[in-house]
Amino acid sequence: MTIAIIDDEPLNQLVLKKIITSKCSDKEIIIEDGRIESSIEKINKLKPDVVLLDIELKNGTGFDVIAGLNYKPQIIFTTAYEKYAIQAIKANASDYILKPINEEELLSALEACSQKTIATENLISPSKESKASYFTYSTNEGKKTIDADEILYFEGSGAYVFCVIKNDKVLISKNIGEIEKILDASIFIRCHQSFIVNIKYVAKFDQKRTGVLYLISGHQLPVSQRKMKIIAEIFAK
Repeated sequence: MTIAIIDDEPLNQLVLKKIITSKCSDKEIIIEDGRIESSIEKINKLKPDVVLLDIELKNGTGFDVIAGLNYKPQIIFTTAYEKYAIQAIKANASDYILKPINEEELLSALEACSQKTIATENLISPSKESKASYFTYSTNEGKKTIDADEILYFEGSGAYVFCVIKNDKVLISKNIGEIEKILDASIFIRCHQSFIVNIKYVAKFDQKRTGVLYLISGHQLPVSQRKMKIIAEIFAK
């Protein structure tokens, strides 16, 4: 697991680095910085799994850093101030650790992030037995195929399913259970009784009472209660 340390105080960087290097042989620090613009640039380029992020920086805040990122790493806030806790929760932070840093608390937070990273990689990475990267369906004109990367989601409607691609909808004469069995589970996940989503198009998971997945296309898909836990483990960062 790769880590970025963003703190404008060299001593704070040193404390975090010392704990990680002495106690976490499986974790690598790839970024150390304390400036907003250069931190954003480095994080977006190297894409660490976890960012240890101070909040009050000299030329802005840690929230400014988050706003500039083009992906969603796991964020552990490391700060001397309690007043940002609510804002951190709204930013889907993995943890919020107050300074002076408690070693056990930091190691526990990093281990939780590590487990989440492993779970996500196991789901998203294709297995050796992964199914075809395309989807085949029958029409009156014969069989047709769609590249799996083109599919946003499937929506069940009784004995039929709508296959929703970027600019179109295809009606397929199978129920959603039959569709689920022939899809590659490393790409698609059943999030609801009536929906199967392509995980690469999920922009955000809003863990409300029932849960909502926001896709980069603008679509919103419901998440059923029994699917909340597994969806949360993957997308709630």
